[in-house]
Amino acid sequence: MSLESTEKHATPLRIIPPQEGPLRRNTDTYELLRQCIHCGFCLPTCPTYAVLGVEMDSPRGRIYQMQAVADGRLDLSSEFIEHMNCCVGCRACETACPSGVQYGKLIEAAREQIQLDAQQKPEPTIPEERNTVIANRLLRRFFFDVMLPSRLVTSLVFGGLKVYQRTGLQDLVRRTGMLDLANGLPTPFQGKLKLPEELMDNVSGDILPAPLPEITPAIGTRRYRVGFISGCIMDQVFRDINDASIRVLTANGCEVITPPQQGCCGALHIHAGESERGRALARHNIDVFEQYNCDAIIINSAGCGSTLKEYGYLLRNDPQYAERAEAFSKKVKDISEFLTEIDLNPEMQPLMATVTYHDACHLAHGQKIKRQPRQLLQSIPGLTLVDLKESDWCCGSAGIYNLTNQEMGQELLQRKMDNVAQTQAEIVATGNPGCIMQIAMGVRQRGLPMTVVHPVQLLDEAYRLAGVYAEVPALEEKETMSTKKRTALLLGAGLGVLAGILFLRRRKKNNKHK
Repeated sequence: MSLESTEKHATPLRIIPPQEGPLRRNTDTYELLRQCIHCGFCLPTCPTYAVLGVEMDSPRGRIYQMQAVADGRLDLSSEFIEHMNCCVGCRACETACPSGVQYGKLIEAAREQIQLDAQQKPEPTIPEERNTVIANRLLRRFFFDVMLPSRLVTSLVFGGLKVYQRTGLQDLVRRTGMLDLANGLPTPFQGKLKLPEELMDNVSGDILPAPLPEITPAIGTRRYRVGFISGCIMDQVFRDINDASIRVLTANGCEVITPPQQGCCGALHIHAGESERGRALARHNIDVFEQYNCDAIIINSAGCGSTLKEYGYLLRNDPQYAERAEAFSKKVKDISEFLTEIDLNPEMQPLMATVTYHDACHLAHGQKIKRQPRQLLQSIPGLTLVDLKESDWCCGSAGIYNLTNQEMGQELLQRKMDNVAQTQAEIVATGNPGCIMQIAMGVRQRGLPMTVVHPVQLLDEAYRLAGVYAEVPALEEKETMSTKKRTALLLGAGLGVLAGILFLRRRKKNNKHK
């Protein structure tokens, strides 16, 4: 090699570090990056590293890349973006880290930087690439800016899904191969439509659920006044869990306040790098709940709870909201956390069932809550709690990760289901809606004789059997009622189709006579 070529290769590549955003020097994020001592204790706990075995897809490797971007040694390339988006965000590395690195804040900062950079990049000139970028951008804008912030739009979207399922249209689409046909079309979402359809297999609740009561009085003497975060996905897909949560709280002396004007907590936004929208949603919820002067603010969704408890950090640079956000976050309690801190109402009837418990990542690693859900389950007479191997290993749901990274999401689900099947439990309990949907899909895929529930539903059933509530239908009765509703809906849809056919035939005959 000549001297000229050596000098040419020795010339360092000049990369300009970001001018704005969190991945820069002299920021809070940079100080958090510097806490990592590169010891590698995080590697065995990382799901993506366990599957891929690639250093750049481990927490240590990702932190190295983040710091390189901030120092101007690495560009925000497609490879960097791929490594950041491959992370499930489970935060198991935080539990293992001896240095206390707050990895969750770092991966969220990296994704925010990616979105800021994407806004400044010109669209690709190649038509196929441009179409993919535009489609992804439109989907993000609809999901994060239109759907999640609006309860009306969210209700309409999930209402449409329920109609699709309950009218028999879903069965028709599957039997006729229309789903396979749509899934194979050359669109930006080619090959990615079947899994979301399978994940949302049987969405419960009314097609357009009415708002929860603003004030639900305590049963007996009021001991606490608590706010209740009803959530977006939880309220539309798992309204029965919200209903059970409110009943259990009232059975324990709580007056429950569910503000109708509350909005999305912003968790999915922040996890996906849409932090500015997440901050706006946080400000709104702080404004709403401050009016009620609650003793605590209760959440039954692990992912949402983790974000709600970090509003103080999220709004740390906002002079108008920094202190208020910190005060709000201090009041936030996961429902299992709250119930184990008070004198739990022991008036329960036995539930003769074998249950295993899956630790939702943002509850176990994000909020450091592992003992409390198990303590609640063990307080129910007759219930047998069996251990789940790798109970705090990510199931692959991770917010919307199982939709955006389907292959990895399925890989992680299979590992989880191997362990779930070994328990031979009748019920799997977990405290996060995404985990419930993901594990329930795994149960269906394997044909396991199991149901997947939230721990509070079991507590609610024990209270119902003991007569704590005035009139609440049993779990079996709820299923019967749901079947009746579905039958009525199918009958109505069938009559509508029949009427339409008769109308068209009559119209055709009239046209012939003319």
